[in-house]
Amino acid sequence: MVKKILEEKPIPLGQVYDLLTIREESGINYVQRVTAQHAEKLSRDAAYSEEVIEALQNEFSLSRILAVQIVNINPKNSTDVRAITKNTLSDEKIEQLLERYSEFVTRVAASAKDEADSDEEDEEASEVEESFEDL
Repeated sequence: MVKKILEEKPIPLGQVYDLLTIREESGINYVQRVTAQHAEKLSRDAAYSEEVIEALQNEFSLSRILAVQIVNINPKNSTDVRAITKNTLSDEKIEQLLERYSEFVTRVAASAKDEADSDEEDEEASEVEESFEDL
């Protein structure tokens, strides 16, 4: 049976990994498995990625595919951004983009750390509650 393509949309590696992980339960082929391994190594959090992509599109008038590539590559300098955007942004815009991107990465990293700390606290509270139940 031929499958019909309903929508074609560039997605960041984090979403690729999430989708392939879900599909893995029902079975994936070799190429999909290798893709999942690659995406796992290089991906960012999918929820964060979508937020950054939207911000890049809105603030810098980038196409979705360029915004996705920026998130996937995680640029560290203006040369990386210039290569992705193919010189469509001025040097000033590139510097602004790098600053804004860095802010996102820092904010999300802090948020992830807070979430991990919260999860650990919840886990510890659960263990304490279980200990009291045993008494």
